[in-house]
Amino acid sequence: MKILLRNKATGFFYAGGNQWTPDVDVAHDFQTGLNALQYSSKTPSTNVEFVYLQTDALDGFILPKLSTYQRERA
Repeated sequence: MKILLRNKATGFFYAGGNQWTPDVDVAHDFQTGLNALQYSSKTPSTNVEFVYLQTDALDGFILPKLSTYQRERA
């Protein structure tokens, strides 16, 4: 499974740095939902969604970014 960030306006996937790509195979795989949420919370864009894509099939699902991640301090 690949966990990606997609710009809802362009449909492009985050590829790393300031790069976005229409190609799923080139997109950055965050590997966990938490990694994707943490990264997206550091960026000013609220126009992204999380894409969970099965690598062995064309199935997957999309979650809108509705919340931000804040680390609890002990």
